[in-house]
Amino acid sequence: MYNYEYEVDVLLFLRLAKYLHSQAPAALEEILAMYVDFDLPSLCELCESIVWEICANVFFDQDEEYEAAICTFSHPLMDRFCALSGEWSFTSGQSDDAWRRKLGDIAEYYLMGTSYSVGNIECYPRRDSAKLRTWLSSDCYDPAEFGNSLVDMLLHIQRENEQLESLLKEAGARKEAA
Repeated sequence: MYNYEYEVDVLLFLRLAKYLHSQAPAALEEILAMYVDFDLPSLCELCESIVWEICANVFFDQDEEYEAAICTFSHPLMDRFCALSGEWSFTSGQSDDAWRRKLGDIAEYYLMGTSYSVGNIECYPRRDSAKLRTWLSSDCYDPAEFGNSLVDMLLHIQRENEQLESLLKEAGARKEAA
C-alpha cells in the first residue's frame, strides 16, 4: 500500500475482527464499543481483547523463572478435532496417540513457527477436549501477530475437522452397504 509502519498492524487487526465477527458478531460489537475513541496506540489492546474473545476458558499465570506470561486456553474447534479424531481412530483401528500428537504439532507449527510471540507450547488433548498452554514472550509478544497465527491454526483445524467428518461419513456408508 503506502509502506507506512502501521499498515500491517491495521491489516492484522482487520483479519482478527473479521474472524471474530464470523464466529460471534455480538462479541466484536461489545469490544469495539469499549474503544469508541480508536487510535493507533489502542490497536494493540484492541487486538488483545479480540484474541482472548476468540478463545474459550482463558486462564493466565506467570512464569517467574522465564519472565513470561502463561496462557492456557481451549477452543470448540480443538474440542471437535479431539472428538472426531477419537471416533476416527476407533472406526479405522488406528492408535489414539497419533491424533493427540497431531494437534500439538499443528499448534506448534502455527503458533511458534510464524512469530516470536510464543516461547513454548504444551498441548493437553483429551477424548473430547483439548487445552493449549502457551508461554508468551515478554520481549516479543505481539497480540496482532499471535492472533493471526491463532486464526491460521483454527482455520487449519476446521479443515481437518471437515476432512474427518467426510471420512467418518464414508466409513458409515460402507458399513451400511455391507
